[in-house]
Amino acid sequence: MAERKSECGGFKVEGGKVKISRQIVSRTLDEMTPYDVWGLQECMRCGVCRYACPFWLVTKEATDIPAWRTYEINKLFSMYYTGYGIVARVLRLRRLKKKEYLSWRESAYNCTACGACTDVSPLEIPNWYTALLMRRILHYTGMNIPDVEKWAENTKKIGNAMGMDKTEWENNAKSAGLSVDQKDAEILYVPSALEAQDINILSQIGSIAQGLRSKLTVSSEISDVGYYSYFAGDFETARAQFTKIYEEAKRLNVKKILTSDGAALFFLRWQGPKSLHYKPEIIVEHLTETVYNNMVKGNVKLDKADINDDITVHDSEFLSRLGGVEKPPREVLKAIIPKFKEPKQKPSSYSLFTCGHHLELINEKKEIVSKMRAYVAGQLGNLAKAVVTLDPNCKLSLENAVKENQGISKVYYYTEILAKAIKS
Repeated sequence: MAERKSECGGFKVEGGKVKISRQIVSRTLDEMTPYDVWGLQECMRCGVCRYACPFWLVTKEATDIPAWRTYEINKLFSMYYTGYGIVARVLRLRRLKKKEYLSWRESAYNCTACGACTDVSPLEIPNWYTALLMRRILHYTGMNIPDVEKWAENTKKIGNAMGMDKTEWENNAKSAGLSVDQKDAEILYVPSALEAQDINILSQIGSIAQGLRSKLTVSSEISDVGYYSYFAGDFETARAQFTKIYEEAKRLNVKKILTSDGAALFFLRWQGPKSLHYKPEIIVEHLTETVYNNMVKGNVKLDKADINDDITVHDSEFLSRLGGVEKPPREVLKAIIPKFKEPKQKPSSYSLFTCGHHLELINEKKEIVSKMRAYVAGQLGNLAKAVVTLDPNCKLSLENAVKENQGISKVYYYTEILAKAIKS
């Protein structure tokens, strides 16, 4: 990789030195909790986390060990927030090295933030999160990947990471038969940027809402959850989008926010409030939770969908491992798929490999993402050649696996199957 010049006053690479200001460090670490600090300081760097990471299994590079990123961020933290570190910094005994800092850009995006490294870690160190903190520094310093900076720019300017404007979003929603800006509806449906582009998915959401006998609306102002900005390291833009969603829910006076995207659930229920230091006064649910709860209560009827394929599931790590929603997706899929081949591992198991997720949208990561994706595609292909996904990024990733003949032949998004199975 050609060396890029840092353009930020807070971080400068001059000769063999990396110069840092306290202001940029404070800004970078402003949402860290005591648990995050504990994780930085207590990581033993045993390296066990590497065996759950398909990137390291491909590259075998030290900079792709999840704990390496945690150690780099810990160095930064300790130099400004611990007694020993401050003394070491003043005496020039501890510093960021130019060679290591220039490895951040590659390392930070050789990670999907799936959390498997944390699950396998003896101390449950949040190594996945330190990759996002690295990206935040890259964003501030002008060293970030252009594709991901475009996500943040689009979100900030028009509210959609993929560049969809308000008019196109309203046309898509209305073409799918969804109500727009209806006050006092029960549910505000919030799509992610990929879902907002797909009229088929939006139409399926409308059919499912009818089966649930729920009044559902979308906001003309919200066509994207906003998590792509967070993945790009622009936490401020992501926070603004999360806040806008919570405010729209209040304005429309709905009872709950509904997402159909696994990553969207994680960010709106957990990471968004953490980042904002704010607990929203509204329920956030994933669609499978809503359907499962109604199924258990007998309020909705689910038949087997008219599908003959043997189908297994690629669980959304953001929904299960990080989001804590394990049972509803699997139970709903078992109820609606005639020949469902359920993995023996729990949805949050670190032994289930991640797909390429949002990295599939980054041009310069295509080669490495293809190689690491082969792990999950091969794992799924051993169960069934058709796969159902619970996140549009996973759908995109596994569709790329089909194109590249990596062991599976067909991909379903779960809303397609659910819309066929749910009865009004």
